[in-house]
This record gives sequence, C-alpha cells and structure tokens, in this order.
Amino acid sequence: MVNLDSVILPAIATITSTIAEFNTFSVAPGFGIRMVTNLAESLPSHSWEYGASAQALLELYNPELSVYGSNPFPVPASNNTQIRALRYAASNIVLGTGYSALYSGNGAAGDPASLGVSAVMLGKTNKTFAQAADQTVQGLLEDVPRFSNGAISHRANVPELWCVRFL
Repeated sequence: MVNLDSVILPAIATITSTIAEFNTFSVAPGFGIRMVTNLAESLPSHSWEYGASAQALLELYNPELSVYGSNPFPVPASNNTQIRALRYAASNIVLGTGYSALYSGNGAAGDPASLGVSAVMLGKTNKTFAQAADQTVQGLLEDVPRFSNGAISHRANVPELWCVRFL
C-alpha cells in the first residue's frame, strides 16, 4: 500500500511547484517579461497602442500564429478565448465605420488599422470582426486622401504624409 504522507503528498507538491515555475518563454530576456506584458495590456489608450500591444502579445505567447510562424497563411481559425492577444484585441476593438471600423480614431487614418491583424484572426470565427476588418481596408483605400504615387494619407481629412526617423 502507498503511504499518502510519504509518497503522494510530496509528489503533488513537486508537480505543483513545477507547474508554478513553468516558463512559457524559450529565452530569459533578463527582465520581468510578465510584468512588461501586463503593462502592455494596461497602459494603452489609443488604437495604435492597442494594436501594437496585441501584436506583441501574439508574437510572444503564440508565435506560431504570427507572420513569423512556419505556416501563417491562410490565417487559421483559432479558439480566440484561449489566445491572450486575441482576447485583449477583442476587448479593445470599438466598432465603427469606414477606416475607423475597428476603433474610432482621432483623425489618424492608419491608427485603427493597427488592430487589423487581430480583427482578421478574430473574424475567422466571428463575422462582426471580419466585416470590420474589411470595412477598415475599404475605408483606407477609398475614403482617405491619396497621393499621386498611391501613398495613403496619415490623416483622414487632409492629405498628409509622415516620416518618423529613429536615431
């Protein structure tokens, strides 16, 4: 007969501590990555920030589903409730129309589109997100000012190009 106190309970303790210490990340970046991801979810307040955070979460927690995965196309249907990035994006998408179908922006035409990858992925199982992603593309291509070379304006109401230079 197996002794509960000497065999079973220590085994459960070992398994529990192993699970608690399990690290989903293949590398240790040298800083608290969980703290960083929590901040990436809690600090954004603009559509482009939500989109950038959703992409970062996808690439960190589910790289196989990102464009860096071995087989990202066609976009697979996923269980969206189990993918942290998609749960985050879905909770921050505010449906609108046209180029701002994914978020009512502040006049920056491309900012709401930063949620586009998430919307396309969510749209595989939820038609509302698929329609919003499509409206965003159509709005950018048809409603936002364009330049003679085909460049899409950064602003929705006036033709304006931006160049951000990082040193």
